[in-house]
Amino acid sequence: MMKHRLTSLFLALAMFLLPLSAASAQEVPSGPVVNDVGLDLMDNSVHYPQLTGLADETIQTAVNTAIMESGQIEARLNRMAMLLSSPVKLNISYTYTLMGNIFSCAILADGAVENNRATQVWSSVNYDLQTGEALPLASLFADGDAAVAFIETYLNDEVAPELSAHLASGQLTPIPDTFSFSPTGLTLYYDIDDFRTLSDKAGTVTILWGEFPREMLAEKGIAAHLTFAEDAKNTLTAALAGGSFEGIPAVIGQNVAELVDRHALLTDPDLYENSRMIALEDGAFRKVWILTDALREEFDQSVVQGIRADRLNLHGLCTGVTTLDQWREALGEPDATIIVDESQADSWRIVPGTSDYYTLGSYRLRLHADTDGILRSVFLTQ
Repeated sequence: MMKHRLTSLFLALAMFLLPLSAASAQEVPSGPVVNDVGLDLMDNSVHYPQLTGLADETIQTAVNTAIMESGQIEARLNRMAMLLSSPVKLNISYTYTLMGNIFSCAILADGAVENNRATQVWSSVNYDLQTGEALPLASLFADGDAAVAFIETYLNDEVAPELSAHLASGQLTPIPDTFSFSPTGLTLYYDIDDFRTLSDKAGTVTILWGEFPREMLAEKGIAAHLTFAEDAKNTLTAALAGGSFEGIPAVIGQNVAELVDRHALLTDPDLYENSRMIALEDGAFRKVWILTDALREEFDQSVVQGIRADRLNLHGLCTGVTTLDQWREALGEPDATIIVDESQADSWRIVPGTSDYYTLGSYRLRLHADTDGILRSVFLTQ
């Protein structure tokens, strides 16, 4: 009886939180707003998004209902009520993208989801807020069948060889039904029995839009990240103002131990001049490294001093595609340029070539091209 009363109380509180979140804004929004709804209790938490501000309340209700159903939110709240004294906790979190009329979110259930054994379960919701239609994977592409074939080949040829040494178990194809997308790329979320990392997390794979053939992509606000804006320097300055690359969940100045706890180490840290390069397990960090100090063996006092991305598309900066001449035309002459020979390249763990440095607001952007003038690495530092 007590558990039933607690569950009823949690559900009542969850329904009550939404109008509080919406009412807290100083001004009434003119478009859709994503509100965080959540409960936290004794190290358990259930958080999920709900939309307000849509002109069509029928569509708004449909999307919010889809979130509740896909994320099994009521079941998770019921489950949380049973775990108050359990050593294994339950935490429901989410990420989302709102691009014009497109809403995409992924929900992660982590911990004692079904029993007292810790596991992870992903779910996702993708909607066109103008039509009220759910967006299948094929809708992101001009030719859905060709895109599926491309993704499967990419997973087998590009991703599987990189991950084979770092998986507890892995089966990247067939493509999972659970996915989300953002201005930077498509993320696939796997069942933990199909793709389990060494840290016992359900695997994810992010494929950047710049890695797809351009003619394959449908127009859903994607092109803005693949081409330079007319005011490219100001656009990039604004995009980097928070000290991070969009789509990569790390921020300059952030505590490294926090990142490692959340995303897990992929390999032991590697030396980089007088610093360390840290590779993390999460799919967003594939060919991305966190740069930090080399002074301590532990990370408790270390902070993110820089982010290096060998896979990136950001407002026209597309690794493997953008040329040195193209970025100089868009961004102007750099503050400084260095030629990197083989000896320096080995020390910096990059390929020989040319590095341009730009000061953008509070941060320095280093764009490194190989000897053919193709962008290979992008560094962001303070």
